[in-house]
Amino acid sequence: MKNQMKLGIAALTSVLLLASCGGGSTTTPTTPVVTTGSVNLPANPNGYTLTIRDSSGNVVPASSYANLAPGSYTATYSKDGFQPSTQSFTITAGGSTNLAYPTLTANTVSGAYYMDANGKMVAITKDDLNNAGTKFVFYAWLENEADGVDPANLGAAAPTTGEQDEVAPLNSQNVAGGFVGYKAADGKVYPIIGANVRWDILEQTGNVRFSAADDGGQPSGAPITGQDINDNALSANTYTNSATGTNARFPSSTQYPLYNVTGVNTPDTNGFTWTALNHDPAVTTQATARVRAVAYVNGTEITKQFLNKTFAPSARLTITKTPDDNRAGINQARDFTITVSNTGAGPATNIRLNDVLRSGNAAAYSITAPTGTTANATDGFDTTFDLAPGASRTFTFPAQASAVGVYCDVATIVSYTNGAFGNVTPTLSDEACLTVTAPTLNIVKTLGTVDAAGAFTPIASGVTVAPNAPVYARITVSNNGNADATNVVVTDALAQNTVAANYALSGNVTAAPQTVAVTKNGDDGFTTAAFNLAAGASQTFTFAATGSVDGTYCDQGTFTATSNNGEALTSTSDIPCFKVASPLLAITKQNSQIAGQAPINQLTPGSSYQSVITVTNTGTAAATDVAVKDLLGNLNNVYMNYGSGSYVLSGTAQTGSVTFDAATRTVSTVPAALTLNPGQSLTLTLTSTVPAGTPRGEYCDTGSYTSTNGGAGQARACVTVTSFISEQTQLTDTVDPIRAGDTTGTIVASAASVEPASNEGAVNNVLIYNFGALDPIQQTPGIFNFTNTQVYYDPAPTRDAQTGAITSDYTNGTSTLLTAGNQYTASAASGLGQQTLTFAPTFRVAPGAVIWVRTQVTAPAGTAARQYQQTMRWNNTAESSGQAQTNFKAESTTVIP
Repeated sequence: MKNQMKLGIAALTSVLLLASCGGGSTTTPTTPVVTTGSVNLPANPNGYTLTIRDSSGNVVPASSYANLAPGSYTATYSKDGFQPSTQSFTITAGGSTNLAYPTLTANTVSGAYYMDANGKMVAITKDDLNNAGTKFVFYAWLENEADGVDPANLGAAAPTTGEQDEVAPLNSQNVAGGFVGYKAADGKVYPIIGANVRWDILEQTGNVRFSAADDGGQPSGAPITGQDINDNALSANTYTNSATGTNARFPSSTQYPLYNVTGVNTPDTNGFTWTALNHDPAVTTQATARVRAVAYVNGTEITKQFLNKTFAPSARLTITKTPDDNRAGINQARDFTITVSNTGAGPATNIRLNDVLRSGNAAAYSITAPTGTTANATDGFDTTFDLAPGASRTFTFPAQASAVGVYCDVATIVSYTNGAFGNVTPTLSDEACLTVTAPTLNIVKTLGTVDAAGAFTPIASGVTVAPNAPVYARITVSNNGNADATNVVVTDALAQNTVAANYALSGNVTAAPQTVAVTKNGDDGFTTAAFNLAAGASQTFTFAATGSVDGTYCDQGTFTATSNNGEALTSTSDIPCFKVASPLLAITKQNSQIAGQAPINQLTPGSSYQSVITVTNTGTAAATDVAVKDLLGNLNNVYMNYGSGSYVLSGTAQTGSVTFDAATRTVSTVPAALTLNPGQSLTLTLTSTVPAGTPRGEYCDTGSYTSTNGGAGQARACVTVTSFISEQTQLTDTVDPIRAGDTTGTIVASAASVEPASNEGAVNNVLIYNFGALDPIQQTPGIFNFTNTQVYYDPAPTRDAQTGAITSDYTNGTSTLLTAGNQYTASAASGLGQQTLTFAPTFRVAPGAVIWVRTQVTAPAGTAARQYQQTMRWNNTAESSGQAQTNFKAESTTVIP
């Protein structure tokens, strides 16, 4: 009998020890409604084991003692060597129940006993022994198979025939298990502790012997020790175990490994006992044994079981699978090697090897099945072969994938025939993976701007710039793959029919982050030196380009590279373009007749005419800061007078104003800086007037424009001022009437002037006076005496604003006395009847000027009283036209007695 057979409920001991330290109290959770109760554990000085069961017999875990559902419970206290004790208690919602440990009674059971459902030791009675055939069961077996011994519920079913007949590999140890049970009135089988089993090898080959046995001890206390093996190891005595007893361990040997433990993994199992078999290692073919196992309960034989054991040569297979190189490029084959070896003592026949792809894109993966094998539908192969002891078989095949990824396939030994062991389905496999990588290159070309610090900011394709203005571009090649690319070469070339003659790279091509040499292809593009691009890296090339004439300029980046599988890679970027656009300004100027005014080729002072200046942008870009001006028509610094002006931008309804600078005689648009979009025109309309006295001739005014990006230009248009002269004469006598013989007489005053509106003066002036004529048109000398003639010239006499008549006289501040013999000559200083004043040919009576002549005239004594005529004739030549002019004036003077 085992020493002090102990009750196997030690699992709860730590809980009871915790309770003995006052740790059993648990705070009830705060909930709206209390639905559970608790049990309080007292000190446990005797180290009892407590088992609490609910009304259904289920064991309540110690962790739930503080939250027990209301109802009936039992508490069983136990300890090895003592009779267990059971108490009943009730839990109410919100209530707390105190338990008190009883004092257990020492166990008085002797010999073998069984453990009931509550863990109570129940003695075997004499009546039980008298009916041993119906009260006890005894099972013995060598291995555990389906539908046979249930290790979790020993005694529930008898071993199958197959479990009592086992084949094990040579040089191994094998447990033979036994179980003795008691058939209770409830129909269940309970384990018996301390039953004896005698094991005998009835016959054997190959020196099969018991190598180990369960612990000893008899109910009677007979001197049978542990590991009771006798009769040259052909017999062994064992006793069924208590789970809490001190039980011998299963054999453990590296040289003679334990082949199986009959499904019961620990000797610490109630009602279980065991022994172990092995053979002489000198046997290399086969060893056998016929074993009889006899069970006894308190000296009474229960029944016998017979077991057949065979030790036979066994194959021992291993499998390895390795790639020559576990990394590859796309479509780059790598060899896999599968090796199957038999390191056992027996042959393996009909070995079924299966290789399949277990992970990775099957659509991209492929292998070439080894010679003599059959390709399967899962990207692998199948084959069947044999291996003698110590032999191996190797299968080598290439694998590749058309897409990046990790491809793992598994080689598996599906089954094989292992001699006396029959068909085996092992769990032998090995996995090997192929990682397929590839560079994924992408090329992007972007236009942008570069600031003073060199920072590049992308802009959209299609940007418009002026001729020869640099536009920056950046070509970026990126490796978004998981492998390096080598021999990367980037080129840039013109695209979309860009005219090379008008395109040029400006400055150097900069490379970053690597320093890569760049060779320009003339002015049209460039080619880089070869460089490598690591996975995840990128390389940029930044440059500027210009277009010299209006148009669209496009170029495209291209790369070539070598992939990690040696294949060539190439691609092109998109094609960003920039446009060169410039304004093309043209100016026209046209003078035209104003209704009711003289034609522009026959203008006279006071005439008005219209000038139209048109600036048109026929280019492809807006002209900026356009200023339009008109310099008034002039000839020899004689300018037209500004009248009015305005301008219109086409496409708009707004009329613009102008400003006139009198100092420069220039009309300008307001504002001075305008924008003229492509196709738009500015029309400036002016009215000018010919100033009084403007000489005849061609007067040209000049329209002009300037622009910050459209240059400058001008156009000229002319008008013609014709020559004309208008003359005015005045003749008066200061005293009228006069007396004959009076020496004072009268002053005959005359004025010969050119009207201010005239644009030419009078030259070759001759004034002929007739004093005292009888007829106003008489040209023969008169009868009056003349003397004391004075001649004055006033270039700016005062005139009546309405009539134009001269209102000032020879005394006007601007009048000067001429000198006879200098500016003029007189036919006679004094005399009778007629006087002629001849002016120097160069003497000019300017428009608006006047010649004042004053002569004292008397009537000789004896002159008949009557009305006489004073006359003047002004002969001259118009200075510009050369036209001869004659003016006549008469004034009557009366002579009284």
